[in-house]
Amino acid sequence: MTAKTVLVIDDSIMIRKMVASILADQFQVLEAKDGLAGLEAAKKHHPDLILLDFVMPKMDGYDTLQAIRQEESLKNTPVIIMSGMKEQVTARIPEPFVDFDFIEKPFEAEALLAQIQKALRVTPEAAPEPGSETNTQLLLNKLTAIETLLIQGTENLIQREVVTRLVNLSQRLDRQEAHSASLEEQIRKLTSEVERHNQGLALIVKELRQIRKLLGES
Repeated sequence: MTAKTVLVIDDSIMIRKMVASILADQFQVLEAKDGLAGLEAAKKHHPDLILLDFVMPKMDGYDTLQAIRQEESLKNTPVIIMSGMKEQVTARIPEPFVDFDFIEKPFEAEALLAQIQKALRVTPEAAPEPGSETNTQLLLNKLTAIETLLIQGTENLIQREVVTRLVNLSQRLDRQEAHSASLEEQIRKLTSEVERHNQGLALIVKELRQIRKLLGES
């Protein structure tokens, strides 16, 4: 039986490789580095399921999802949005989510696999019988689980720091724009005042010329 295909769309190469390693034994995995590349990959390969990061440059997860759903061949493709910032997802797409599933980062490998298997209606592989795994294998599994959570945790911290800085920058720009608008209004008022005074001066000069003309005729 041919393995089902999962497309991972995430701007973090660490997250893509981590997810690919989790899924490699059960699925064929494709990767895309952003929403635009992901949309093109989805249109070309028609994956069975799409794992979609939410916070990305160029096109975020919501815009990418909208573009995917506009494609006739992809409108029914299962999509799982991944994010360590659920508040940003719900700000764009209020719960309950109906057009996609959602998994919050950091997630454990087993949780991701279970959600994908459920979406694809794939029968989970049988778990090893208790005691069948060696101590070395148990240790490797534990290290892999820790590495998985560590990578996601690091990415989440970086992502939140970037978002915080962008918000601060946006607020500074808003304040600067407000200040610029205030200065422009002051300049407009001063210009209007100068024009009004110029008109008054022009009238005075006109009157003086008329008086001089009358004096010259007398």
